Amino acid sequence: MHTPTRQLLAVPTPPTAVTALLAPRTTLTVEVCRDLELRPQDAHAYDALVAGRPEAGVFLSRAWLSGLFAEPAAGSEPLLVLLREGGTLRGAVPLTVTRSGSRVRVGLLGGARGSDRVDLVAARGFERVASDTLLAWLSDQYGARGLVAELRDVPAESPLWGALDRTTGPGGRRWVRQPREIHTHPYLDLTEASYRLSDGACAFGDVASFTRHYRWLEHRGRLQIDMLKEPREIVAAFDALTDFLHARFSQGASRSSLDNPRTQRFHRRVLPLLAGAGQLRLLRIAIDIRTVGVAYMLACGTWRGYYLAGYDRAWAGRIHLGRILAAVAIDRAAQEGATQFDFLKGAEPVKYSWPVRERATLDTDVYTEQPRPQLARAARAAREAMTALLKSGRGLLGQPSGTGARQPM
Repeated sequence: MHTPTRQLLAVPTPPTAVTALLAPRTTLTVEVCRDLELRPQDAHAYDALVAGRPEAGVFLSRAWLSGLFAEPAAGSEPLLVLLREGGTLRGAVPLTVTRSGSRVRVGLLGGARGSDRVDLVAARGFERVASDTLLAWLSDQYGARGLVAELRDVPAESPLWGALDRTTGPGGRRWVRQPREIHTHPYLDLTEASYRLSDGACAFGDVASFTRHYRWLEHRGRLQIDMLKEPREIVAAFDALTDFLHARFSQGASRSSLDNPRTQRFHRRVLPLLAGAGQLRLLRIAIDIRTVGVAYMLACGTWRGYYLAGYDRAWAGRIHLGRILAAVAIDRAAQEGATQFDFLKGAEPVKYSWPVRERATLDTDVYTEQPRPQLARAARAAREAMTALLKSGRGLLGQPSGTGARQPM
């Protein structure tokens, strides 16, 4: 078994009265892995930490991260940081580090690059000490050079946000935060009501409307609805999904994320690994032998995520096949005993056809208070102001400036 590269740093827990009462009185060490070849006991412990955060877990799983480690962004290095109490794994976080001269940019691996949520995972009760330890380590490793942390798609409830207030940067300086964007994530609580198709649950406003469209679908031929497991069928369904999304976006200014070759390679690499780990749900709707709809879903425990979906719009005609596809996906999740059906990032109106709740992820840049990072912050603000001005001008001239949903990785 390959032994991962390690770097150990002991960071003591702050000895305050509140810490003594509410957090474990312990010291965590930091171990840096530059690959995912973990020792068996570490792999098992890491998978358990991921399973404890189902709403973000798939995007932190070794199957998903393998695609990000295999082909990192240009100039960046992916890392898996393990946080230990003695020999016991208490927390972990995947990072990406990009160096440009004396400047260092650190981010959570996958954020803004296809992973809808990324975060630090920790054993229960260790969230605070794990997040504090991570930031102290980042400050020790990179702070002297001028650190910029680009936190993308981090859940609003992440322990990292509190750690930014509790910890300090190099020389006792505070972290300076620059909020950027808030993303909405609608989700359906399957424990609140029955969402089985047999009970008439649908997104059409009334049962009669759903029944009518479903019957139109059945009348087009022999209807087959399958959750795919065979590798060849998974590949064929993914090819069909790619074609559906390309056709959808090809007529406008936007592009499908799957038109990007790098994104294609990522998904073709991770699909079999997700399937092998039980984390993939690939739903296919076919009429006779023709695939007309595909839903690419992710699974972690009793959580299901609706990641990508597409259907043959030209064939569907007046049939609301997209809504049927989502309704069938929810139904299959309920049949499996899922308690949460997550529509993931984006507040598209169709998601609100169901009685969804919402959670949020945040994009924030974090700078140390040294002159160089602060100059970088000011320069970035100036560039963005100019970009906004140019976009505003294009808008006045009627030129489209939008991009496709779920950007390429």
